[in-house]
Amino acid sequence: MIRHTYEAVVSPSPERLFRAIADVASWPEWDSELESVEPPSTVLAGTGFALKPRGGPRVRMTIESVEANRRFVDVSHLPLAKMRTSHEFTPEAGGGTRVRVTIEVSGPLGFLWDRIVARKQAAGARAQTAAFARYAGAS
Repeated sequence: MIRHTYEAVVSPSPERLFRAIADVASWPEWDSELESVEPPSTVLAGTGFALKPRGGPRVRMTIESVEANRRFVDVSHLPLAKMRTSHEFTPEAGGGTRVRVTIEVSGPLGFLWDRIVARKQAAGARAQTAAFARYAGAS
């Protein structure tokens, strides 16, 4: 398994961050890499949905884990690989919230999808987390 992690402390509360990430239909508003999302009918573990990256094909997704105000994990189903993205929200003692984004790629072609997708997402994690925090703080 290949893993990339990014952490930052942002000002919105875990509740605001979780509310923003659980609103899957709004992801393209803060993630510039997404063209569209076919949101899930409900935000529960095991629920499927789809998204379309800009310039890419539609990707089948599953919500793997949801812990209100703490954690949201989704899985991208790629040919011969899976990419798991976890967003974790932890309150900081001095104020703000620590956001940890972990991207894990596994499967026979995991190495390829790491090169094609995961490394790009990891490289853009700082900008994406900042945009996400701005969106969550304003919503």
